[in-house]
Amino acid sequence: MKAVLALVALATVLTFVGGVGWVSCRIAEATVARIFFQWMLVGAIGLTFAALAVALVVGIYHLYLYMFTDKRPLSLFETTNKNEP
Repeated sequence: MKAVLALVALATVLTFVGGVGWVSCRIAEATVARIFFQWMLVGAIGLTFAALAVALVVGIYHLYLYMFTDKRPLSLFETTNKNEP
């Protein structure tokens, strides 16, 4: 889950910097710089998608462990039997 948190943090920073930069360039009518910040926003959308995809895969794996095996997930790589405390 640290990977998901890192991706979300990076996407948040890119969204903030890209958004402020894009608006600033739009006000200043700096077209070339505005395109750079626009691509930064597109990158933030891609990172957000990657974080959601990783979280979905982990969630499906945990659902599989819970429903079809005798284990329950404690973290991404650690499991225990359902009957253990």
